[in-house]
Amino acid sequence: MNKKILMLTCASVLMLGASVVWAQDTVSEPMTPPPAPEMQAPKGDMHKMRAEKLAKELGLNDEQRKKAEEIRKADFEKMKPLMEEMKALREKMDNMRQENMKSFEAILTPEQLAKFKQIVDEHKRKMDERGPHHHGRHPGMEPRPIPEDIHHK
Repeated sequence: MNKKILMLTCASVLMLGASVVWAQDTVSEPMTPPPAPEMQAPKGDMHKMRAEKLAKELGLNDEQRKKAEEIRKADFEKMKPLMEEMKALREKMDNMRQENMKSFEAILTPEQLAKFKQIVDEHKRKMDERGPHHHGRHPGMEPRPIPEDIHHK
């Protein structure tokens, strides 16, 4: 009976560790590199540029453009509280992931922990090589910082 429990526990830990590493090592589709910083417009200007491009492609008249801008601003104001909620949820999820990682690392032997840190460091190096567009973020969005103490006690 004890052997079965031990085997189930070990299998669970291995699956958790594998899922953590696998989840971190997802590969997204190749994307074109971002334009040089001096070629990037500030976020507010980018929205205006997109709106102008769409208005031009659709052939909107001045009245339609004005109404479209009013709609966009009204919707943005409605979405602001939801965006704040999403930000808070992301922070909460990040904290939960950090706690999960600490709990997982606590069950590892010193040798396993050292090997796990190597795996994580290698993953981070690969992600850095791929660039910011391969971190599941849209161009122009900065990735959320990951506290160093998660993987290095």
